[in-house]
Amino acid sequence: MRWEKLDLEVSLKPFQDRSAGGYERVAEQIFRQWKPLIDESERVSVMFWAADGSEILDYNGRMEDVFEWAKWIGVANPHSNSSGLPPEQQNIHERPRPYRAGDLPDWTYGDFRQLLGILRRVFRRQFGRELRIGATFDPGPEFAVSSFKYERHPEICRGFCLGGKTFVCCYTKLHADDRAYAAYPDGIPEGEPFGRFLGRQCRRYLSDMGFDYIWLSNGFGFGMETWGATGAIFDGCDFAPEKAEEVRRAMHDFWRDFRRECPEFPIETRGTNLSTGMDLTSDATPLREIYREVPDLEIPPNSPWAALDGDFGMELAGWMSHAAELPPGKGFPFRYYIHDIWFMNSPWLDRYGRSPHDIYLPMAVARLNGSGEAELPNALHLLSIDDSYGRMPDQVPQEVIPHLADARRTAPDQAGPLVWVYPFDEYHDLVYAGERLEEIFAGDYLIRGALNCGLPLNTVISTGNFVSAPEKALAGRVLVVPTTVTVNAAAAAKLERFLAAGGRVLFYGPARGEWIESLLGLVPASPLDGEFDVIGFGRVRHLARYSGGPLDRVFAPGAGAETVFEYRQDGEARPAVARVAKPEWNGGEALWVRGSNSFSMEKHCHFSTAFDRNVFAPAEAMLRGALAKFGWRIEFDKYSATTPDPRLTLRWHDNALYFSGFGTDTTVTERFRFPDGAPLFTGADALIRNGSACYPAERAVNRECRVFLGMKHGRVSCREATSGMPGVRRRILLRGVANARVVFRPEAGHVDSVRFYPPEQHQTVLEPSVLKARLEYDGVGPKYVLENVTGDFHIAWAEEN
Repeated sequence: MRWEKLDLEVSLKPFQDRSAGGYERVAEQIFRQWKPLIDESERVSVMFWAADGSEILDYNGRMEDVFEWAKWIGVANPHSNSSGLPPEQQNIHERPRPYRAGDLPDWTYGDFRQLLGILRRVFRRQFGRELRIGATFDPGPEFAVSSFKYERHPEICRGFCLGGKTFVCCYTKLHADDRAYAAYPDGIPEGEPFGRFLGRQCRRYLSDMGFDYIWLSNGFGFGMETWGATGAIFDGCDFAPEKAEEVRRAMHDFWRDFRRECPEFPIETRGTNLSTGMDLTSDATPLREIYREVPDLEIPPNSPWAALDGDFGMELAGWMSHAAELPPGKGFPFRYYIHDIWFMNSPWLDRYGRSPHDIYLPMAVARLNGSGEAELPNALHLLSIDDSYGRMPDQVPQEVIPHLADARRTAPDQAGPLVWVYPFDEYHDLVYAGERLEEIFAGDYLIRGALNCGLPLNTVISTGNFVSAPEKALAGRVLVVPTTVTVNAAAAAKLERFLAAGGRVLFYGPARGEWIESLLGLVPASPLDGEFDVIGFGRVRHLARYSGGPLDRVFAPGAGAETVFEYRQDGEARPAVARVAKPEWNGGEALWVRGSNSFSMEKHCHFSTAFDRNVFAPAEAMLRGALAKFGWRIEFDKYSATTPDPRLTLRWHDNALYFSGFGTDTTVTERFRFPDGAPLFTGADALIRNGSACYPAERAVNRECRVFLGMKHGRVSCREATSGMPGVRRRILLRGVANARVVFRPEAGHVDSVRFYPPEQHQTVLEPSVLKARLEYDGVGPKYVLENVTGDFHIAWAEEN
């Protein structure tokens, strides 16, 4: 599947030979290295990190003027010296260093424009098509020295991410300035909205330089404190819902002003590191209105921060929540972090250790549209193709490109086993009304935590698309649904119909409201908070402030719910996980996970502080544990409580279940048993223990599974065998099967030609199967079922059905 757009991000550092021939040689190197991806992309862009966007703010229309460029390693505008060390010992956040020794010539706007023209010419010569080139604006202090932000106009900086007021807030106003700018030849008037100023300057700069689009970086346009958990309406301890409308309107005005002044250039965005619900409850970010009302906008990609902090749950939850809805006619991008231009790391080589887990995990994500069809990322961004020294080693594209191709080749083509029903519209409406902010905040953090505890959730659908999607698109799936979704009557009614048709729903959250309480059989109870024992799980801590309020619901007498886990404190109990099944649901079942977030925060903190796992079990893991009631048993054997859980995704591609994971700690043993049986990954060996397949956690994995065993104990292998006969497309050899029920899911276009026979009979597919199998269909597709199988055997199928 081709990419609609490829963005190669680069700085000016590789262009050390400042002659036209030098520019051309670097351009040729770039396009040679990334040619396999260029050939698989409809459009190609080079996006320049020339400075930090101050070259746009300062621009006055003169090509001969010099601009401050991103020639540093470290924070170019440091705002702290907390270490107190001598300059030569200070880290690069306290004191930047030039990226190389010797003379670092200035760049003029004219020099830069010449470079852009040469890049276009080289690309046109090599590929016979046009190259797009993008400019960048960053709100922070990192990339280039900025007198505009920190000397002339510090009033626009409000965010505290890197010490002091260091990040530009999009909805600030400028003080008067008599300096001439391209769009303001007489200077800036007092009180000029920053959005209007930036829009006018962008339009002149992009037009004069020959750029095709603008990238707004590091959360700019999406809040005040876009790197952290707090913001304009949440300070880490308290929510201020009364401020939500004012802040929302101010942010909305920024986008209106910017687009009015710069109407013709496409906008690409970085977004925040958080989720839609987190952005709303901390900063009242009007993502819905930005999507709907800002023309030609590309939504934010996945955050690259998981490479830094290991929070892959946040990366996946944030990205899925942002992509649940899209601007009209737009797709959603995937961004991969291979080099860092500024901070002396190359994630592919060091942070990832050449492990492709941050390719396979996020590229398992799909969103479902209103027809229930799976939609994949349509654009690929690579941050960046040069490192902090301006080097572009061939090793990196040579190693990364095959994994990108493999993940794309095996991308999901329908809804995954678990589908997150995300209340994109409802969350906006509730926050704007100042209602239920605590529940929205807690719900998104709970999913982030559950993903970090191994919940294999990587398909998302908005409530709007859920209501319109056909029933068959979600058949056989587990819907993962926040209890706040029930403010949407149409979505609630659809969930009831789904349950009545035998469907399975995992609800999470406080379960407050008439509909959800009636559905599950809950009634109010006295509120509990603090520390609890959960029998069979561990000791947990529930802080009402960060977990959607206190534990204040119990099941009504005679409700008939099965309590799976229970909070206990001083003789009182509250349900933690419960299963509800009703006769009128015709086999349908609901699980309710109340949910507790295993962290605390402090006032004006940057991030949350996780509880000590030696003391408290991560309550978010209950979501994964609850899935066993629906036949999806995923368990981990770990050295200690502090050993991190693997992060997992499960997706369907061509009727096979694909397993992608990040074995955060490879001493962990993973145990799986799914509704079809214990999964046997193609090319792997497994121990079967108590019906589950046991595998060692791998640093990165992307495995096909077409075979599932209902078998108690044993050692089995599933190997790709040679075709061996003309007309045979593939052949799989199973060994060690004993008294097992075998389920095989064939390739969707090769169902009728499947044959099962002993390994000594290397037959063609023209001969009938030796082993008896029956063909069944479920919500995913066709599957063959074989009963009471013992011994080794082949599965083969034909090139043509």
